[in-house]
Amino acid sequence: MLRSRIINYNGSPAVEVDGRVIPPMAFTAFAHTRDSEYLRSLGESGIEVFFLICDPEWLYNGAFNMLLEDAKVLIDAVPNAKIFLRLGVHPSVQWLNEHPSEMMRYNNGGTIPIRVITESYSNGYYPGMYALYSQAWREEATKHVLGFLRDLSETPYADHVIGVFLAGGNTSEWYPSNPLTIYRGGYMGFDHEGKAPCDLYGDFSPAFRKAFSIYLYDRYGSQEAMRKAWNDPTADINNPHIPNMEERSFILADDIMSRFPSSGANGMSEYHKGSFLNTDKYQCVADFYRAFHVGAADSIIHFAKAIKEFDSELLVGAFYGYFGCLDYFNMCMCAGALKMLDCGYVDMTACPNVYIERQPGGYSAQRVMQDSFRLRNRMFFSEDDTRTFREGNRAGAMEYMEQYTIEDSIACMKRDFGRDICQDISAWWFDQYDKGRYRDPQLYALIKKQQEIAREFYEGDRTKHNDAAFFYDEESVHLAAGPTLFQMIELNRTLEIPRTGIPADFYYHNDIARDDLPDYKLYVFVNCFSLTGAERDAIKKKVRQAGRTALFIYGQGFIDPDADVKLNAANISDLTGLSIRRIDKPSLGKFKIDPNGALMTDCDPGTVYGQLDRQVKDGCAMYLGNQTTVVCPLFVCDDPEAETLATLCAEKLPAVSLKRSQGYNTVFTASKWLSADLYRAIGRIAGCHIYEDDGDFVFANERYITIHARITGRKTIRLKRPASPYEVYEERTYAENVNEFTFDMIRGETKMFRI
Repeated sequence: MLRSRIINYNGSPAVEVDGRVIPPMAFTAFAHTRDSEYLRSLGESGIEVFFLICDPEWLYNGAFNMLLEDAKVLIDAVPNAKIFLRLGVHPSVQWLNEHPSEMMRYNNGGTIPIRVITESYSNGYYPGMYALYSQAWREEATKHVLGFLRDLSETPYADHVIGVFLAGGNTSEWYPSNPLTIYRGGYMGFDHEGKAPCDLYGDFSPAFRKAFSIYLYDRYGSQEAMRKAWNDPTADINNPHIPNMEERSFILADDIMSRFPSSGANGMSEYHKGSFLNTDKYQCVADFYRAFHVGAADSIIHFAKAIKEFDSELLVGAFYGYFGCLDYFNMCMCAGALKMLDCGYVDMTACPNVYIERQPGGYSAQRVMQDSFRLRNRMFFSEDDTRTFREGNRAGAMEYMEQYTIEDSIACMKRDFGRDICQDISAWWFDQYDKGRYRDPQLYALIKKQQEIAREFYEGDRTKHNDAAFFYDEESVHLAAGPTLFQMIELNRTLEIPRTGIPADFYYHNDIARDDLPDYKLYVFVNCFSLTGAERDAIKKKVRQAGRTALFIYGQGFIDPDADVKLNAANISDLTGLSIRRIDKPSLGKFKIDPNGALMTDCDPGTVYGQLDRQVKDGCAMYLGNQTTVVCPLFVCDDPEAETLATLCAEKLPAVSLKRSQGYNTVFTASKWLSADLYRAIGRIAGCHIYEDDGDFVFANERYITIHARITGRKTIRLKRPASPYEVYEERTYAENVNEFTFDMIRGETKMFRI
């Protein structure tokens, strides 16, 4: 098999195969694609790395020969093709029947018969969902994975293989087919007929009990330490408590409060304090969810270690780390990404773009903190399953993603590729359409041009120099209500951050303590609700320096997991350096800016901010629901040394506060929801370079700028330094040696400039 590794190439990670660096894009085809003409055209367009979807014989007879046939068709069509195996690790139905303890099990003692959907296997009807943290499954699957690789190494196709991309769970994305918590009358899972007859919640399987116990020993070290953290002198680390429905009620707290926030209901209960899990009494619930997620990460690490021991020069990756698109608690795996990145065996992870706002004039955001990968010389791959006009209305391509013409498809493929290059992430085009999503001469020509751009980009300096960085927390994911997470993390990243005109980097907050973290002018903390003392100190040390601005959105640092009283507004005060007061009742967080304040440069004093103010287009009619943002508890700044830049409409209390101290700025917002205008205005206070003011989608690095028009009109781009912007698709220079330049665009159009 080919010698493959991740190296630092011109300032950023890159895939190197036999001593040669291979830039994006790669390609993943519909399973068992035998369309030689299609594959040949993609190869002639410059695609070199192909992900082939495959499975061991364990799953079904003939699986190995299917791969060999697929590989032959590919190599005959593209002789220089490099193969990345997208290899299923799903158990056979027979094995699962023989190992009932390795299936997710509910409070009624039963399992839920389910279908696991993969790209290559349509008969995955299981007596229950296999536990993604099962040690028995890991060990058995490893035998079949290694046997598969040994057999493949004896074929001529081994000389084309560069890596293994592990495919587990539903849709191969490492989440269960059925929810962990199912409400009476609710959804029971993929291909399951009927609704839940009663409340069902898991996981009571022996497999999870074991995984939960292992997690608790890793976290606390002893039963005594765990009992102290749980505030429960009877807790058993070897048989840990599985939370019941009431203990899980914090997940839906926002939905209930947001319907009638002025009715007098305060959103407080024994189990949650507004949108937050009451960790003073129920830390066991947070540990339960984190163990569920980390258990799946441990499985990926297990397989990766075995593959690296088999052949250390194979790349290994998997789907993981989904801060977006799926349910953070029941049908998603996200809270073990850092453990995977630091384990030494996993080279890359991947996610599709989120499934909202994919239409022309919209933008599809990533789900992971990709710049944390860069610090570790790991790679993030975006699965760009960009729909095209060829599909008609398959999978919502027309109705939801508005792919009516080839011009629509070209504009969106330019947008997605331009984002990948400007943010310097790797990616593959993914074709799930059996007639060829990209099977068109104009799309081949586009891909060929983009491959040329990518090669050119890789041969120059790829060091990033953005002015702003956003920080997220894995552990806090399981301490806050679902809508809080969805709105603050996913919606804000998709709808607002890319429209600021300020290119940004994205990290897990843990990296703020690293010496190799670049310096920024603006540090934004998004969902860092739970921080230890050491983590607070690292943040304060980083941001309290001259020339830096920190933006703390809502309740950052509210929870100290090591304190006797964990939920305390004093924790926010300590983190921010501002006096913060807590009010235990719901608010909509609506506010107006001070017309004489520093936000006036970008914001409208007549606009009510604090809520999503426009229709959000669902990409696949999947998961958009109530988008009212409720704030509970309400945290407000009452620091006499702080400037009030905006005021809550109902409460007449500070909504946005700014404190200037010793050359650095601290901004605190009472509201959870900030619009692009607010971010831009705060970025302006911080001294960030702003490429564009009008709210279009702008991506930029030191050498390229991509703009995707949200609205039709005249656009002005301001450059960091004088340059001669050259539009790479039109192949023409727009201006010579300028600091800014203007041009017209139609909504949904994309331009990409080399600067």
